[in-house]
Amino acid sequence: MKMETLKVVIADDDHPSRMILKHFIDLFFDYRIVGEAENGEELVELILHKKPDIALVDINMPGLNGLEAVKICKEKAPQLQVIFTTGFDEFAAEAFDVSAADYVIKPIERTRLFLALEKSRKGFEVAKQSAMKSHNTYQKIAVKSYNTLLYLVVDEILFIEKKARKTVLHTTDHCYETTETLQEIEETLPSYFYKTHRSFIVNLKKIARIEASGETYLAYFTKCSKVAYISKLKIYDVQSLLVN
Repeated sequence: MKMETLKVVIADDDHPSRMILKHFIDLFFDYRIVGEAENGEELVELILHKKPDIALVDINMPGLNGLEAVKICKEKAPQLQVIFTTGFDEFAAEAFDVSAADYVIKPIERTRLFLALEKSRKGFEVAKQSAMKSHNTYQKIAVKSYNTLLYLVVDEILFIEKKARKTVLHTTDHCYETTETLQEIEETLPSYFYKTHRSFIVNLKKIARIEASGETYLAYFTKCSKVAYISKLKIYDVQSLLVN
């Protein structure tokens, strides 16, 4: 699977240093430079307008220095991953106080820079997933139910069940019928909903326990008597997803 190309900005008042960083990044796949800054003020503007994923930031810059600029940038873009690039090591503690992904001492080596970028990529993915989980807590989906368009909070859905020609969405206290297919609804749901059976899509976050029942398995939910089915072909996948 091809990795997502991440957007990178460089902030350094030294032109040769920027050229070296640009040269190295051009050699790496999956990273693209979208802007350069010569001081902290320009970096803040870049973050606001270019919305990069990673910033390579020198600390000693005229006016607003790198540390001060990054503090402002983090307030405006919490997911931003920062790699400090500097000729001095005495700022390392302060750098990590602002949650820097890495701290690279000049002269910068290509391999060292690549490792810092990959570390930033992992940090970016974690921040992105965390933001998605926070968003999904209040996310709603629209579901057609006869002549009504229902707006259901995603995190309140326990499971979706196919019954004959109808599809039923179950919450703890209610059931909502729709003529939309399982596949149509599945496409609107976040990744923690999983098709456990040909007739069931289950919110994995809501499963409290699983019990064997003949040739199949039953998923139970907290404070609820409803059950969903898990096929024997999917049980190991479900168990793996629940502990990871």
